[in-house]
Amino acid sequence: MTAMQSTPFLYPYIASVILTILMGIYALRFRRHIAAAPFIAMCFFAALWALSYIFELGSTNLAVKTLAVKIGYFGVIGVPLSWTAFALAYSGRSNWLTKKNILLALIFPILTLGVLWTDAYHHWFFTEISMRKEPVFGLVLIWNPLGWWFWLHAIYIYGILVFATYFLLREYWDKREVYRSQIVINITAIVLPWISNGIVIAGLMPIRIDITPVMFSVSILILGWGFLRYRLLDLVPVAHRAVFESITDAVIVLDADLRLIDVNPAACDLFELHPQQVIGKPFQTTFQSWFQLSETALKTHGYHKDIVIQNTGKPMRWLDLFVSTLRVSPTRNYGHIVTLRDVTDLKENESALAIARDEAMHANTFKGQLLANVSHELRTPLGIILGYADLLIRKSYGELTEKQFSVLHRIKDSTHYLDGLVSELLDQAQLDSGRLKLSNAQFEPREVFGKTCAQLSVLAEAKKLQFHFSISEEFPTSIVGDSQRLKQILVNLISNAVKFTEEGSVTVRIFMPTQTTWSMQITDTGPGIPPEAQKTVFEPFKQLPEAARVLRKGYGLGLSITKQLINLMGGDVQLESEVGKGTTFTITLPLITELESQHA
Repeated sequence: MTAMQSTPFLYPYIASVILTILMGIYALRFRRHIAAAPFIAMCFFAALWALSYIFELGSTNLAVKTLAVKIGYFGVIGVPLSWTAFALAYSGRSNWLTKKNILLALIFPILTLGVLWTDAYHHWFFTEISMRKEPVFGLVLIWNPLGWWFWLHAIYIYGILVFATYFLLREYWDKREVYRSQIVINITAIVLPWISNGIVIAGLMPIRIDITPVMFSVSILILGWGFLRYRLLDLVPVAHRAVFESITDAVIVLDADLRLIDVNPAACDLFELHPQQVIGKPFQTTFQSWFQLSETALKTHGYHKDIVIQNTGKPMRWLDLFVSTLRVSPTRNYGHIVTLRDVTDLKENESALAIARDEAMHANTFKGQLLANVSHELRTPLGIILGYADLLIRKSYGELTEKQFSVLHRIKDSTHYLDGLVSELLDQAQLDSGRLKLSNAQFEPREVFGKTCAQLSVLAEAKKLQFHFSISEEFPTSIVGDSQRLKQILVNLISNAVKFTEEGSVTVRIFMPTQTTWSMQITDTGPGIPPEAQKTVFEPFKQLPEAARVLRKGYGLGLSITKQLINLMGGDVQLESEVGKGTTFTITLPLITELESQHA
């Protein structure tokens, strides 16, 4: 049995072993958190280091002391490596802890252990290993002067410690006061043992023993106080970088157990909170005086709810609440982010719009009558303006300059446009009031539709578009209907097709899908109409989605009037469109070939 020398110097190391093991066991409660695993490893390596030093210091056998030193270096190397991993995870850089990076970081430590365990053959780590008796206390201590590899090892160890501490210092400058307190605790806890280690290496101790394991006990006590005070392993501020303090929405970051990790200034102002008072507390108890959310709702990604809050002495606020999951990997849920957007102005606008809508509905009858009256009153002066413009263009009142001709043509074009708009408004008013009547009569479709398409083909040619018009051979030579309104439908649809098509073609087909119906089909190769716009394209005063890209006039009445006229004729219109490929309007109407059959 190996003889052990009795000395009170062993007691601090025994306490160090016990404290680090207890702290490691405590940290197991939080093993699912990112920073917990490296911290538990640090506790294990620190305990191994202290335990091996108990045998190194207590034994009087050189072989036992030498073996204890070699085993202890697993802890000496493992503590800074695990501390570095802890610092990276704590500062939100856990993605650096890949297998490749870990293996690269272990290359030199493995070489060091190899050199240490074979030191008897080359004395690179210790130039010699023997025992000497300490004169003051009479302790038998190991004598192992440091070799050149030891100094390489020291440079590596202190290098990775500086590397890890750098990221914690960056976190210090980036965080608010509550997180700075946590980071100061971390840095203080790790600096103390390595300062003591430097004192030991420099030979400044009055007795040649290594106090570093004991200082690690102090370090772990400091970290333990941090766990109890700030719940560091619970509250790793990995998400803080994503919560920009300039965001105007209130942002609340929760961990997996629904405790507050962070609240941005907007949330503090909205709920009159202070970060130091609420961080670490459960979400439900913190906000229960304002609103209630179930645990299931808080853990549901994409959960959405409108809530109302009111602080004392302040007006009521509408908030749009949204919950999203915070993930550190595709399968691992770290916590949740609750975003609250102030939508009070929007709600007030919606209420005002609802009131305005009701008032508009009440005024709809008056509007229809007003449109009809105004339209009728405008037709006469517009006709006079067009008449005089024509007379001037024909030089009925004398010769004109080229510039005067140009101005007169602009006046005429604008008057035609205004006349068309007045006609649309009058048609819409008559359709709304049910006073629009159709003038059914016998007409020849080939002549009526052919002339209309010939006139509109000029618009297509001006845009270098191909224009195709066809009427099936079996189509009757004459049919019954309101030829003017049918021409109006055709003009509206062809004009829109040409207007929105930049390249390709516009095709017009007149055919008979059945023996009792006939159809007009207008197809273009334009940009198409998105599905959501197809549902509203026939509503009055609705613009097509491409209106922002195309120079256009009008108030969105053309398609509305077209559909209402088709329905009034007992027909139907179908819209087929694909974005990027084109649009097809198909009008299907009952086929009436004899005027008397209309009353059959």
